[in-house]
Amino acid sequence: MVGGGLAGLCSAVALSEAGYAVHVLERREGVGLETSFANGGLITPSMPQPWSSPGVWRLLLKWLGREDAPMLLRPAAMGSYLGWGLRFLSASSPREYRAATEANFRLCDYSLRCLQRWRRDLSLEYAAGTRGVLNVFRDRVELGHGLAGVEALKPLGLTYAVLDAAAVVRLEPMLAEVRDTIVGAIHYPSDETGNAHLFCLALRERMLERGVRLSNDTTVRSLRISAGRITGVETAGGLLPASQVVVAAGPWSTALLAARGVRLHVRPVKGYSLSIPGIAPALMPKLAVTDDSLHAVMTPLGETLRLAGTAEFSGWDWTIGARRLELLWKLLAVLAPTLAGRVDRSSARGWCGLRPMSADGRPYIGASAIEGLWVNAGHGHLGWSQAAGSACLLAQLMSGAPVAVDPGPYSPQPARRAQAHLAGARAAARVEQPS
Repeated sequence: MVGGGLAGLCSAVALSEAGYAVHVLERREGVGLETSFANGGLITPSMPQPWSSPGVWRLLLKWLGREDAPMLLRPAAMGSYLGWGLRFLSASSPREYRAATEANFRLCDYSLRCLQRWRRDLSLEYAAGTRGVLNVFRDRVELGHGLAGVEALKPLGLTYAVLDAAAVVRLEPMLAEVRDTIVGAIHYPSDETGNAHLFCLALRERMLERGVRLSNDTTVRSLRISAGRITGVETAGGLLPASQVVVAAGPWSTALLAARGVRLHVRPVKGYSLSIPGIAPALMPKLAVTDDSLHAVMTPLGETLRLAGTAEFSGWDWTIGARRLELLWKLLAVLAPTLAGRVDRSSARGWCGLRPMSADGRPYIGASAIEGLWVNAGHGHLGWSQAAGSACLLAQLMSGAPVAVDPGPYSPQPARRAQAHLAGARAAARVEQPS
């Protein structure tokens, strides 16, 4: 197993349950220290939409170079996104977008059930929140768009409640002071929250108890292939033989696989977060609140409040931009002005991470064209929402067990992926144009 983040550790647990002997290789000194470390904390089947939405190109042009933009394309990085970007834009047609949304929802929905089973059976502690997620709107047009999106997912099993401002305050009293700015909200009672890094640490302990091996500070330099099948991985310490290898290394998966002819259309997209410790319980929100206009979230994680959001197309850049973090402070000021006035900003921990974003908005899960080489990568902003389900689906594919979700839309093999997605797009077209 290459990768010790959410995707890799979940895959290790699922494969261990399926009877495999697993060895996890992680290049960092500990687990979950990259993209999984300080994400928004959301586990949201309700928000499966890819970023390649219809008309997204207009927004990217409108926000080009603007530090206050929710989605920022940096001109200096445009060249590194050229081929990926063309695929990203081609996936933004209404039919493609809807098919990807539905595929993501099915995987997210299954993933939540897998996560709940693990939490119960493995006694995992990770500041889990089970009161749902509240999406508030301060613009009636945006509320209308939000309602149209959830109505489209209702036939697939999405549950939600539409709330007026009074109902919003009953559910989340912290919002009482900004009640007059809220035109409505959607509550997703089945969504959950949790600290992804704590989850990774908890999984690590359960893995070790079950005999799974873990090697930190181990960089995989290349994959060893012989006669069309995987035979091991090359590390700084030498060759590690293996008959089955799973690459679950986030955005680093792309180059590692490309060296062996396996092409993933995955590029890093930077996201930011602020973690504010020691919030008094009386001031802490009761559940996660997302603001549709700011494209950001406020998530209670135990005694820490996590503010997260924004997307930045800036290549392999780990710079934490102060002006980008200001967008998150703005979220706090807009939704919780009293709390914003009492927080000691010097106590907040700013962070950025590189999401492994696929061009078509769907992850890559399954067998590559090389025998014994498997992939679990490219989940983008849905990594926490899809981690457990992706791992269980991968284990089913590797072991030959019945699959819980159609794996076609996530296949790493281009022909199979395109065929499954085309079928989904045709189905979406039939829904859009009923007879």
